[in-house]
Amino acid sequence: MAKEQTKTTKSPATPARDSVQSPAAQGAPSHSVVRATTLGTCDDCRATTAFQAWHSVDLIPSSNVSVSFDDWNIVPKGKRAVIELVTAQIIVPEGEWARLRMYTSLGSVPSNLDLFLTFQGNVGGNAIYEATHSLRAYSDNEIDFDINRDNSSTTGSALICVSGYIAG
Repeated sequence: MAKEQTKTTKSPATPARDSVQSPAAQGAPSHSVVRATTLGTCDDCRATTAFQAWHSVDLIPSSNVSVSFDDWNIVPKGKRAVIELVTAQIIVPEGEWARLRMYTSLGSVPSNLDLFLTFQGNVGGNAIYEATHSLRAYSDNEIDFDINRDNSSTTGSALICVSGYIAG
């Protein structure tokens, strides 16, 4: 008679962890390591100084409308804002066009960044333009925008959002 064997089948599924020990609870490594996390640091310290701000504005009859983010007090004295994302929606009467420019500065050196608007279609007699830009722009002072339109006698609306982090 053949001897009966006991089989232990392992599941092919990845085991789930019940808990995770913090680096402090694990104690010091017993050997030299090339890379280790030390207490008091973070994986992405930019997140600890992150900012996001927005403005919703009515576009008055004008060829240019300025949108300033000064009232958000984003950039502390002696620091620098790193703007990583700008998203905007501009709504003007059907048949009109719009442009969007962002102004920043480093010291006395200005930066003028033209942001591409994409026509989304006409809804209820209005043309809708959208912009979403992943970028890296710096400012130690101003974060402003200019909405330029081809018709100075009609109204519209705009929403502009910026996000990033503070460095320095």
